[in-house]
Amino acid sequence: MRGIIGTAGGIRGVIALAAALVSCAGAPEKTVDYTETSVTLAPGEALVVDFGEVNATVGQEWVLSAEPDAVVLGPGEERSRYLGEDGMTGAPSEVTYRFAPVGEGATVIEFEYRFRGEVPEDPEDQETARIEVTVERSPTALTPPR
Repeated sequence: MRGIIGTAGGIRGVIALAAALVSCAGAPEKTVDYTETSVTLAPGEALVVDFGEVNATVGQEWVLSAEPDAVVLGPGEERSRYLGEDGMTGAPSEVTYRFAPVGEGATVIEFEYRFRGEVPEDPEDQETARIEVTVERSPTALTPPR
């Protein structure tokens, strides 16, 4: 019985392994389309904004134009998954932005579509996204005395 967890070192190892596995799982995520105007997140839930297919090789991009309140959400992390085959150029990518939860409250995030680094000249090609984000209060949060 002492082989694996019979010693204090073995127990610490099992605890460290369990903690590592939990941290790999990450926070739960809620994915919304960039056309949504508002979203409510549960405590600890990350926000993922989905922009669908974007082709950066021809100059398409979505940029974060207004950062969220740092007390509510962390900075946006752009993620992309290339849809072309290995060695192929010119294919689009699936693009998302992920915002980790920081605390409760409300904030706004804004994005702007750009083509070759600029806002398109044609008003019909100009796009923005504005999402109001509310992070609910944790039911276990302590309420200050009155």
